Amino acid sequence: MPSSDGIEATRRYTRTAVVLHWLVAALVLAQFTWGWWMQSIPKLPVGPRVNAYNMHKSIGLTILALAVIRLLWRIFHDPPPFPPMPRWQRRAARLNHALLYVAIIAMPIVGYLGSAFSGYPVRYFGWTIPAWTAKHDGLKDLMSQVHLGLSIVLAASVLLHVAAVTKHALGSGYALLARMSWRTRRKMAGSW
Repeated sequence: MPSSDGIEATRRYTRTAVVLHWLVAALVLAQFTWGWWMQSIPKLPVGPRVNAYNMHKSIGLTILALAVIRLLWRIFHDPPPFPPMPRWQRRAARLNHALLYVAIIAMPIVGYLGSAFSGYPVRYFGWTIPAWTAKHDGLKDLMSQVHLGLSIVLAASVLLHVAAVTKHALGSGYALLARMSWRTRRKMAGSW
């Protein structure tokens, strides 16, 4: 018979998944804050605004790399099973998780494309990424609009994710938050 720690481990995400989850979550939250703030920087002198945008691009590309690693990890490591809940909630959770992955991966790609089509060099923490396309105002504007639309989708998806976890943590007794906690040995109150 498996130990209670072994059973508990089957109800938790792996340590790698937990680290990647919280790292990406923190960076996405920082990106939202930084992205809205940097738009308020005056266009002249150009230095502070350019530096802020380059930092936003660098963090965005870092999020892309971490999200791809996380997705690959997820493909090869099954998540813990859902606790008992209505089928519609399990489906909604799966759909929202898929939407989170799509938005988190698509946003930096679209942002990068918008930068590439802007005609300005794309820098990653000071290193210039070689240009592969010419300036194209129409495609740059399109990528900017898609980037903004994805930010709204991502914000809504994150809010839904946090609301669902909060609802289950407070109302149903499911230990969903414990599944993604830092601690490796934790009694899962209200476990199923």
